[in-house]
Amino acid sequence: MNMKRFFIILCLSICYSVFAWSQNSIDKLVEDFSTLGSAKMTSVVDRDPKTNRVLKVVKELELPGVQVRKFQNAFEKESQKGVSSIQQDGEQSTTTVTQKSPSQIRIYMLRKVGRPVAHSAKVIILIKFL
Repeated sequence: MNMKRFFIILCLSICYSVFAWSQNSIDKLVEDFSTLGSAKMTSVVDRDPKTNRVLKVVKELELPGVQVRKFQNAFEKESQKGVSSIQQDGEQSTTTVTQKSPSQIRIYMLRKVGRPVAHSAKVIILIKFL
């Protein structure tokens, strides 16, 4: 019985390490800023009422301009792993990165206000489970 328990704990530890290692830089930054309290975080989960299965998760993080550069760097890094676009509209710019996997689609948006230096920003993460 002890060997079986050890094996289960070992498998769970390995799975957790792989997940933590594969977490992308945008998700990591959002997680860090949401726990620090220097930003406003909102999260909504949409579930199937019949099965209680998660269909979609939307996370929104509002942050002051001094922190925007860290997110810009993360978006530039993650844009190499998916499809990305940048839209300019006067004082506002929106960077979008879309990443697809067999189990989910992730859409990351960074909306910055202010040019040339952003004085505020909003990060929106949409996760749709397939």
